[in-house]
Amino acid sequence: TGIPGERRLAKDVSLRRSDCAALAQAMANSTEACEVKICEVGGEGLFLPLFGDAEQVWPAGLRGFLYLLGLLWTFIGVAIVADVFMSAIETITSKKKRVVDPKTGRNYTTKVWNETVSNLTLMALGSSAPEILLSIIELVGDSFFSGALGPSTIVGSAAFNLLVISAVCVAAIPSPEVRFIKEVPVFAVTASFSIIAYLWLLIIVVVISKDVVDVWEGLVTFLMFPLLVGLAFAADKGMFSRAEKVHMTKAMTSKGTRLFEDMTVEELQKAEMKIQKEYGMELSDEDVAKLLAKDIDKHKSKAAYCVGATRGLFGGKRIGDKADRQRPSMKSVVPISEEPVAIAGPPGSVEPEEPGPEPACVVEFVAKNFAVSESIGTVKLRVKRKGDLTSEVKVQYESEDGIAKAGMDYHEVKGELVFLPQEDMKEIEVPIIDDSTWEEDEEFYVHLTSIVTVKGQVSGLGRASKARIVIIDDDCPGVLSFEKDVIEVQETSKDQVIQVLVNRKGGSSGSVSCKFQTEAASATQGADYVHTEGTLTFEEGVTSQEIAVTIISKGRVYGKEEFRLIMSEAQNGLSFDPERDGGPDQSIATIVILPDEVAKSRLDRVASLLRINRDRAALGASNWKEQLWNAVLVNGGDEEEKPGAYDWVMHVISVFWKVTFALIPPPDYCGGWACFFCSLMMIGLVTALVADLAGLLGCVVGMGDAITAITLVALGTSLPDTFASKAAAQQDPYADASIGNITGSNSVNVFLGLGLPWSIGAIYWAVVGQTDAWREKYANEARIDFSSLEGGGGKFIVVGGDLGFSVGLFTGLAVLCIVTLIARRILYGGELGGPQIPKVITAVFLVILWIVYVTVSAVNIIANKGPCD
Repeated sequence: TGIPGERRLAKDVSLRRSDCAALAQAMANSTEACEVKICEVGGEGLFLPLFGDAEQVWPAGLRGFLYLLGLLWTFIGVAIVADVFMSAIETITSKKKRVVDPKTGRNYTTKVWNETVSNLTLMALGSSAPEILLSIIELVGDSFFSGALGPSTIVGSAAFNLLVISAVCVAAIPSPEVRFIKEVPVFAVTASFSIIAYLWLLIIVVVISKDVVDVWEGLVTFLMFPLLVGLAFAADKGMFSRAEKVHMTKAMTSKGTRLFEDMTVEELQKAEMKIQKEYGMELSDEDVAKLLAKDIDKHKSKAAYCVGATRGLFGGKRIGDKADRQRPSMKSVVPISEEPVAIAGPPGSVEPEEPGPEPACVVEFVAKNFAVSESIGTVKLRVKRKGDLTSEVKVQYESEDGIAKAGMDYHEVKGELVFLPQEDMKEIEVPIIDDSTWEEDEEFYVHLTSIVTVKGQVSGLGRASKARIVIIDDDCPGVLSFEKDVIEVQETSKDQVIQVLVNRKGGSSGSVSCKFQTEAASATQGADYVHTEGTLTFEEGVTSQEIAVTIISKGRVYGKEEFRLIMSEAQNGLSFDPERDGGPDQSIATIVILPDEVAKSRLDRVASLLRINRDRAALGASNWKEQLWNAVLVNGGDEEEKPGAYDWVMHVISVFWKVTFALIPPPDYCGGWACFFCSLMMIGLVTALVADLAGLLGCVVGMGDAITAITLVALGTSLPDTFASKAAAQQDPYADASIGNITGSNSVNVFLGLGLPWSIGAIYWAVVGQTDAWREKYANEARIDFSSLEGGGGKFIVVGGDLGFSVGLFTGLAVLCIVTLIARRILYGGELGGPQIPKVITAVFLVILWIVYVTVSAVNIIANKGPCD
C-alpha cells in the first residue's frame, strides 16, 4: 500500500510464517532421525516380534493384551528357573569340610561357605539374576548403547524390594510377636551400602561427568561389590563390634541342653533377664538353660525360602514333609516388657474384674509364673495381701490341669487361706510327683477363686489371681555321641557292613531316640556306600547301640573317599555332646574309605590319573529322571499333598517352563556348578524374552521403557522374593533372612547389575571411538551436553535426567524406610511385627512411599519426554 507501518506488518507476518515452516521442518527432520521403535514396522528385538512386520500392523489393543499376557507368563518362567538356580546355590553353599580346632586339636565339621559371604554373593546373585542379566542383555542387544529398561528396572526393583516387601514382612507377623535383626553389624554394613550405592549412581550420572560413564566410574562401581562383601564378612566376624562372642560350653548348657552354638554376652544376659522376669524368681543355671532352649531353633537359608515360595505358587513339589509344612511357626521372640499371654480358665474361674471402686485390700500371687524342678517335692506358692491389713480375710483357691495332670504330675489342691489382721503373706503348698521317665516340661495352674472379709471390708483379687506353674523335668536321658569322630575303613574285594558304635553317657532315664542318615561328601551314595537312614532308639537303661553302614566294593586304587553319618533331631530330652563334631544340635561321624591295596598294586598309576568319576554321573541321571517326572506331575506327584484347583490351574499354565527347565542338570552334577551355570544361561534367555515383551508392551501402549521398567518389570521380577521373604519372616526366629537380605540384594543390583554392563560399555566405546552409529544415535539428543566431551573419543552415554531423578527420589525414600525400621526396633523391640495398630500403620506407610516413588517418577518421565520417546 506504500504505507511504512503496513509494510513492516507484512514483513513481520512473513517472518513468522518462515519461522513456523523452519520449526516444522526441524521437527520433521528430528522425527525422521529417530530410531525405528520395536513396535513399528522394521523394528525388532532379540527374539520378538514373533511374526515380524506382519505382527506390527495388528490392532494396538490386541497386541497390548497379548504382550501383557506374554510378559506375565515369562515372569512365571523367570520365577521357576530362579527356583532351579537357587537349588544349585543351596547345594554349593551347603558343602562341608573337616578342620582342626587349634585350641583343642579336635576335628570338627563346618560349612565351606561363610553364611554372610554366601548371602551377598551367590544368594544375592540368585535373587537378582533377572535384573542383572536384563541390563547386560539390553547393552549387548543394543550394540553396546545404554538403554532405559535395565537401569530403571534395577532402581524400580530396589524400591519394590525395600518398601513393599518390607511392608509385607512387617504385617506378616501376628501381633504382638516381633522379629528383630540378630546380626546388626552386618545389617548396618549392607544398609549403609544400599544407600551409598544409589548415591554413587546419582553422582556419576549427574555430577561428575553428566550423562557420561567413564571407564574408571564403571570399574569403581563394580569393585564396590568385593568391598561390600569384605566389610560384611568383617562385621560378621565381630571386627566392628565390641560384643564378645561366647560359645556355650557343656557346663553352661548343663547336661547337654541344646542352645545356640554361639551368642554374644549381651544376648545371653538379655535372654536370662527375660526368663527371670517372666518367672518371677531366682532360677538355677540349669533351669534357665532349659527354658531358653524352648525358644531356639535353626533357621533355613534364603535359597530354601525362595524355592519353597516358588513351588507353592506354581504347583511344584513342596519342600519338606507334610508334617513340617503343617507345623505352626516356632515360638516367637517376645519383647521383655510383654506379659505372658493369659490362658483362659474353666467355666466358673474368676478372672480380675473390670476396674471399679478401689478395694481397701488386694490379694494376689507374688508372681504369675513359677518354675520348679520335678524333684522339688513340694512347691510353695506365695500369696501376698496389700492395702488395709486390719481385718481378717479368707481366700479360696483350687488347682487346674494344663499339660500337667493331677494325680500323674502333681497332687490336686483345693482349700482356703486365712489372713489374720496385720498378716500380709501366705503360702499354698502343692506336692509335685517325681518319676524316672523323661517328659517335656509341663504346666498347671492354681486359681484364687474368691475372697471374703470378716468385717465387711471392701477387698478384691489382684491381677495375679492365677499362677502358672511350669514343672521342669530333671531326669537325665543322657548325651549321645559316636565312639569316634573319624572312622577309617579299608576297602575289600566284597561289599562290607560296618557297625558304627553310638554311646549314651551322663544318664539313661527313659526311652529316647534320634534320627540318623548318611550324607555324601567326596564319596557317592549308591556307588561308594549304601544310603541309610532311620531312627535309633535307646530303651531305658541302654547305654550303647550300633548303626549298620554298607561300604560298596568297587576296586578303589587311588586316594580316599569319605561320607558322613549324622545323628540329629534328638527326642525325649536326649542331647548330643557339644564337645564333639556336630556340636549340640547333631553328632557327625566321618567315614573314610581307604583304597584296596591289593587292587591298587595291579593297576598302573597313569590309568588312575585318567579315570573319570562316573559315579556322580550315574546318580545325576537317576535324579534327572526324577526331576523330569516331578515337572510333568502337579505338585511333583506328591501323594500326601492333594492338589487343589489353584495347583492344577498354575501347573497347566507353567508346565512348559517346568519341563523346559527340568532339562537343566540336577544339582548332583559337579557339586551343583553344572546346574548353576546352565540355569544362569536359561535365566538369560528368559530375561531376553522379558526385555522384548516389556519393550513391545510399553511401545504399543505409549508407556515407554522407563515407566514399564519401574512398574511391570520390577514387580514381576521381585514377586517370588516377596513370597520368599514373607515365609522367612513368619518361620525364622529373626528378621535377617527376610528383611536383612533386602539391603544386601539392592546393593548387589547396582554393583553387578550396573557396574558390570557399564564397565563393559565404557571400555567398548573408549576402544572403538565415535562411530557413525554413535553420532547418529545421539545427534538429536538435546539432554546431553556434548561440549563436555573431550576430543573425538567415544563415550558411554547414560542420560541421567530421568534415571538421576528416579535414583535421587528412591534414595530419599530408602533413608526414610530404614529410619522407620530402626525406630520400630527402639519402640517395639523388633523391625517386624509388634502391636497391631503400629504394625498396620507402618505397612501402609511403606506402601504409600512406594506409590509415591512410582507416581512421581512416572510424572517426571512423561514431563521430560523427548521427540523420539
